[in-house]
Amino acid sequence: MIALDLDESIVNQEGKYNGYVAIPIKAPKENQPIMISPLFGKVKFFALYDKNLKKIEIAKNSLNRGGAITRFLNILGIKEIITLHMGEGAYKMAVSSGMKVYFAQEDKQTLEEVISKFESNQLPLITEENFELLNQFGCGNHHHHEHQHDHHHHHHG
Repeated sequence: MIALDLDESIVNQEGKYNGYVAIPIKAPKENQPIMISPLFGKVKFFALYDKNLKKIEIAKNSLNRGGAITRFLNILGIKEIITLHMGEGAYKMAVSSGMKVYFAQEDKQTLEEVISKFESNQLPLITEENFELLNQFGCGNHHHHEHQHDHHHHHHG
């Protein structure tokens, strides 16, 4: 099931995943849908999605620094990342390598849900202007989707 390990050995696989999209995921469990992970630098698995063949390969991540991960994904030819969180250093490195970073929006999502949103252009592209989107799920900032519950207009009769 694991197609690849993100570690030093990938230097021989340069460009092998050209046109793929990388998405951090939680450890795949048998007979359960793959869930996306709110982590980036410390995530243990990435899904690599082939946009042309619509197939997914799982990569195990042995690196634990966002910058190193970005560099390795770039070596593999991956130019797009869908993530909930990314440090500024990793983001700047991604952009300077010509990569696009998309914001996955919600953390309780299956990989399939995120991919279908991506395919229908519903995910925001991260730019310098909206970079803070990537901090919503960052370290110690777990706000539990309060933004969805602002429909309570307290009408005290």
